[in-house]
Amino acid sequence: MALSWEPRWVRVKVKCGGIEVTTCKDLSTNLLLCPLCVDINKVCPEGKETNISVEDVPTFFTVEDLINHMKTHGSHRYSKKIKPVKGFERPEGS
Repeated sequence: MALSWEPRWVRVKVKCGGIEVTTCKDLSTNLLLCPLCVDINKVCPEGKETNISVEDVPTFFTVEDLINHMKTHGSHRYSKKIKPVKGFERPEGS
């Protein structure tokens, strides 16, 4: 019995709202990878199924979610992440 997920990545073309994206899809979970966050040539080479584990990479259940995520790559806000400030105190009445 396996206690971890072993992906079966294949390269696919997905379409949504007139946008076509080539990415990796896991055959067992149907998860999609962001081709801007990961090198799909390493994870799912064309015409080949792989079981490469990827960590710290966003995965998506729907094509719409993947496309929306990819649109954020063009946003200047994408590179700015909210970081906690040490010693931050809530204002009174919150």
